[in-house]
Amino acid sequence: MTLFQRSHCHPLLVVLLGLLLVSPAVAKELGEAPYRPGDYRVEDGKVDPNTYEGYLVYTRACMACHGPDGLGSSFAPSLIRAAERRGWAEFAGTVAAGRQVQPGQVMPSFADDPYVMRNIPYIFSYIRARGEGGLGRGRPRIIESMQEEADNVDSNDDE
Repeated sequence: MTLFQRSHCHPLLVVLLGLLLVSPAVAKELGEAPYRPGDYRVEDGKVDPNTYEGYLVYTRACMACHGPDGLGSSFAPSLIRAAERRGWAEFAGTVAAGRQVQPGQVMPSFADDPYVMRNIPYIFSYIRARGEGGLGRGRPRIIESMQEEADNVDSNDDE
């Protein structure tokens, strides 16, 4: 049995993460499409603000083990392949609860890191954008038409 399977927080985590996302009903009232984990937009190698945030969180929390492009390393698997095989719920559960990959090789839990926890949907979007080929290697830039929206979100976070 893996650490992931023994975790008691996985179902609760998925519910809590779902509450952080804009519900379809609220999005409809606001006149926008609901954001779902894994959604991303890439134009000329540039990304939407959520996917860019996913890149930032990935580089802070994941890159040291999973490599600069999500392709894995000598001791951690490719997150791109993991996201394709496992999907959103298992990806989020693994980040939160950790996972024993094989004896002596364990992915740690990030449940105590609020920065990572609130950004798991965006990490997943970044990984999906990398895996589906729309986003190349290295630090992406934000799509110009979406930059003002990103700046407004950043200024609201400071209040």
